[in-house]
Amino acid sequence: MLPYLLFLFTMSFTPGPNTIMALSEGQRKGFIRSLPFNFGVLIGILLTLVVTLLFSEPLKASLTFIFIMKLLGTIYLLYLAYHVLISKPDSVDEALDRPILKGVLIQVTNVKAMLYFLTGLTTFTLPPDFEHTYIRSTLLIVIGIAGTLLWSLLGQTMNRLYHQYYKIINVIIAILLLISTIELW
Repeated sequence: MLPYLLFLFTMSFTPGPNTIMALSEGQRKGFIRSLPFNFGVLIGILLTLVVTLLFSEPLKASLTFIFIMKLLGTIYLLYLAYHVLISKPDSVDEALDRPILKGVLIQVTNVKAMLYFLTGLTTFTLPPDFEHTYIRSTLLIVIGIAGTLLWSLLGQTMNRLYHQYYKIINVIIAILLLISTIELW
């Protein structure tokens, strides 16, 4: 059970596209105002989980699907990196226009999230009491969204620093998003 939980926490709390954007939203808007983005990520998590539950075996084997997801994820991450790079502290209201939709999109095009669900649902052998799909799914959802929420909170705590050094921070976030793009491939 411990290796499974370590996998879930590592995948959920390490930097990835959704956690980096959650950090950015928390910096610009604060934790409470970043919740719509996090709600969008939660919807995306649920959609990704449903797709994975329905198609886990064919999805794992489909190189075409993996390629399309990588391509979509790359395009979206480049779009986000550009908008983070050009944003200013004064642009809080436009930090993420339609944050729920953008949270959903970043999650469903996130190859790391697909691998999180495919691996979390199919790879680990768990004790009999935890082997049920609904228990695995609940753990994947709860720990997954906890990671994003924590990054939003971290972003809020950095808010004062952000206002002071937003150009440097935006460049770092954009670079992290670009690294995430490279990591897809």
